[in-house]
Amino acid sequence: MLKHFFSLLLVAVALPSCLEPTTPEFRINEAFYLAEGNILAGGSGSEIRLSESRFETADLTFEGIEGAEVLSVRSDGRSVSWQLTDAEKGKYAPPEDFVTSPGERWSFDITLPDGTSIISEPETIPMPVEVDAVNLLFKQNSIFDEGRNRFIPRFEIFIDYQDPAGEKNYYAYDFRFWEEVIVCISCPRGRYNGVVCVSDPSVRPRYDYYCDTDECYSLTEGLATTYSSDALYDGNALRDVPIGGVTFDAIGGLLVEAELRSITEAAFDYGKVIQDLVTGSSGLNPTIPAALNGNVRNANPEGRTVLGYLGAAASGRRRSFILRTLDIGSPLTFDNNIFTEPIPPPGVPPLAPCNIPGRSSERPEGWPE
Repeated sequence: MLKHFFSLLLVAVALPSCLEPTTPEFRINEAFYLAEGNILAGGSGSEIRLSESRFETADLTFEGIEGAEVLSVRSDGRSVSWQLTDAEKGKYAPPEDFVTSPGERWSFDITLPDGTSIISEPETIPMPVEVDAVNLLFKQNSIFDEGRNRFIPRFEIFIDYQDPAGEKNYYAYDFRFWEEVIVCISCPRGRYNGVVCVSDPSVRPRYDYYCDTDECYSLTEGLATTYSSDALYDGNALRDVPIGGVTFDAIGGLLVEAELRSITEAAFDYGKVIQDLVTGSSGLNPTIPAALNGNVRNANPEGRTVLGYLGAAASGRRRSFILRTLDIGSPLTFDNNIFTEPIPPPGVPPLAPCNIPGRSSERPEGWPE
């Protein structure tokens, strides 16, 4: 799965952060389209997202775009049609039999429902670099959260890998994690009618509804993508490279997948700009860099602005499982109670669907029996 690069920028703009003493001020007041994602070596896991900005009061949000015609085009003219997989987030993916190889050069040709034509500059798929190990280390006082005004306990994620010698390499670090769930929908001050939560002020605090499968696993993407190049460590073996952390806010199994994505130099330059904005290392009150236009554009120069980056990458991944218990440390306060809807027998409350985007009844590889 891929990161919402521009959303990270919005976090930096809208919220105070322990990483930046002064919040940059940007002016983003015209609607625009956002296109981001990657074609991956091998094909599997390739995904892009198309969304449109929405300005609601002082908040900037994004709405996924349905009904787009998405074509990836190889340098030899071969084109592949991508299909919508998640309407809410505007996610598109290629067919299951889609296969790519390092060295191939791809671009995108996208037509939105309103006729807008989005074009991306071609990118060449790099060679993958494998993750040799994933290490999870619990730290009780990991990072300071200004919203909570306290330090947060986390499972810190570190990776080991071998950088290829004698060539320039650029990387994006990502992670995702799975947790097992038994409740698939909760309705605060409401009831579930089998489709949606219906408001009911008499319900306090909520009603919880069990999943409709024997097993169900939720998938959560990490919040930040970080970037690196091998300019200072060409050919070295890297050990315990930090790539993020998972907050300790529940007990039970935790399966983490670390991803080391080999990317192009242009994609690195684009991502690094956003990383510097998020961490506040671009100086005070900067203007929005031209690099945020990425490698995508509206074919009509007079049309609405298109931002984002549609890249070509190669992914190395490895997973690690840990059982979270109270013996490890002190988690954040969490509500482990389940409030089922009281229905007189022989009636039973409806079950909520497990198999939706972000959840699956299929046990992820690496989760112990």
